[in-house]
Amino acid sequence: MPSDTKIKILVSDDDLTARILMKETLASDSLEILEAVNGKQAIEQFEKHNPALLLLDVSMPEMNGFEVCEYIRAHKNGKHIPIIMVTGSDDLESIHKSYAVGATDFIAKPIKWPILGERVKYILRASQAFSDLVTQQQELHQLAFYDTLTGLPNRQNLMQDLQRFLAMAKRNDYQAAMLYIDLDRFKRINDTMGHSYGDKLLRKVALRLQANLRDSDMFARTGLSAEPQATQLSSFGGDEFTIFLSRLNNANEAMLVAERVIRSFSTPFQLEQFEVVITPSIGISVFPSDGENAETLLKNADTAMYFAKDSGRCCYRFYQDSMNSKAAARLQLEQDLRKALENNEVIPFYQPQVCALTGRILGVEALARWHKPQGQPIFPDEFIPIAEETGMIINLGQQILYHACQQAKIWQDSGHPIRVAVNVSGHQFKQPDFPEVVQKVLKECQLQASLLELELTESVIMSDAEENIARLKELKALGITLAVDDFGTGYSSLSYLKKFPIDILKIDRSFMCDINSPPDDIAIVEAILALASSLNLGVIAEGIEYSGQITTLQNTKNLLLQGYLFSRPVAAEYISPLLQQNFTHLMPQ
Repeated sequence: MPSDTKIKILVSDDDLTARILMKETLASDSLEILEAVNGKQAIEQFEKHNPALLLLDVSMPEMNGFEVCEYIRAHKNGKHIPIIMVTGSDDLESIHKSYAVGATDFIAKPIKWPILGERVKYILRASQAFSDLVTQQQELHQLAFYDTLTGLPNRQNLMQDLQRFLAMAKRNDYQAAMLYIDLDRFKRINDTMGHSYGDKLLRKVALRLQANLRDSDMFARTGLSAEPQATQLSSFGGDEFTIFLSRLNNANEAMLVAERVIRSFSTPFQLEQFEVVITPSIGISVFPSDGENAETLLKNADTAMYFAKDSGRCCYRFYQDSMNSKAAARLQLEQDLRKALENNEVIPFYQPQVCALTGRILGVEALARWHKPQGQPIFPDEFIPIAEETGMIINLGQQILYHACQQAKIWQDSGHPIRVAVNVSGHQFKQPDFPEVVQKVLKECQLQASLLELELTESVIMSDAEENIARLKELKALGITLAVDDFGTGYSSLSYLKKFPIDILKIDRSFMCDINSPPDDIAIVEAILALASSLNLGVIAEGIEYSGQITTLQNTKNLLLQGYLFSRPVAAEYISPLLQQNFTHLMPQ
């Protein structure tokens, strides 16, 4: 067996005969016996070889066995190493002193050599068992108190430390702060690039946050660096992190940290061949004004973070008492929406789409509307974002799709086969079985597929172009119409756009202009119209509020007009009378 794989035992005795007998007694293929002739040499051998067990004679020159044992126990590598003291047979004082300085066991002289060999083997086995147990415990502690992905302290770790930090802050009458960080739109990274890239990004974010706090000169300016463990960066799993500042002179110091974190995210993250830009939203709560215990401080920082997101993302917000009432109202709205979906309270209203050539309604757009049983309406801007965040948008979207197809069938049977357009969220579109869901709804409603139009935003279809082309082809194979909603507000690669099996471009209302608008605005609309013409696509112009806006759209083939000029979104029963009307009198002459 090579010597570097053997277990090393150090024998320290100034008696040569004793050392020779010990070596012969302990000799084996698995052990390597090291020797020392005095206490000083024993320490040198220990520091050089880090043996697994030591046999120390009590009486040695330069340093005796007690002094050597005491030195080793104080050494960083000597805390748990077994040490056997060799003492006089009737020397009880030496035996007591051996244990007092940290000896593991003792052997009395004269030594019974066979017993020595067995005792050494037993102690080595016990030491190995203890070492395995420690290799804890360390692993369990790591799993319990550290995030497995980033290696940062986790929530449980933070909550333990917070109790101590806050007690210290209260005792010394200084402020502390909690920064709650959430990565904006992180889900799109997982959705478009895959979870492996998402994990890589989280690890890089953790490293950048660590480097940012470690290298910051701000702590020296504010005096934070004078305190041990002045900051603690933690991972709460997923895309959430916290920074706890344990000593502040004033709340502005927390603001400086938040601003520095936001600036540090301005540099893109390199994920293999990709450069990814992501931004943080940060909520800040301050001890003791925003909470005197760990749970309250953390909850209020979390609440403030959501208000940072609502304020446009990539910013920070300090907690305010009014936020809790707003957060409670939002939670109540979420619960009400869940019940509303269970009770079919969210229904489609319909806005006509008028043919620019004939003045007749050729289609309608189904728009989700929610009226509570008490009668008060909840606006889409209030409940759609909640549905998106909570995942309820999938159920909501399916309900609107089903109701719209049912209604389209009713109109078809009454002699008015008009096409109904239904908006599809990114969450819905990404569902693997979405084409099957659409097919099932068409079948259950017995609706002709050509009377259903699905509208997807430009940003959704471009999120993963190659995969989405295949998904769109599946939908197109059903016989339905596909439209790109809000066209011009996102970013489309023209090389991809021509590959998409789409039928219609829907010009966003923000581009609607008239002959008196600036030339640049008119040029944008004309460019979109020319693109639609070259790709042989139909056009729907939404946001038409007065006839002058139609002027810039004239001479456009396959043009439908949608807006308040013709009708607001209304319940289904109000659409039927409109189907009899002709709207040419509203067109520019």
